[in-house]
Amino acid sequence: MGVTGFICGPRLYKSEGWFFEVNPACGPWPLKKDGELRERAGRKFYNMYSRFDKLSRKEKLNFRVGGGCIPI
Repeated sequence: MGVTGFICGPRLYKSEGWFFEVNPACGPWPLKKDGELRERAGRKFYNMYSRFDKLSRKEKLNFRVGGGCIPI
């Protein structure tokens, strides 16, 4: 039996003490330690994300902790 489809979710990262998701439809958003969305994303988060976003795709993989697409 081969791959019949994919289940996709936002990519999850940890960088500079932040745990956050990057969703192609909605952009980046900080998460609580349990994975729930934080209520707000302030200047500190977006400053960190600006530095993170300047990294190459390969460098970003070093900070990835989950999410993305998985075959089913």
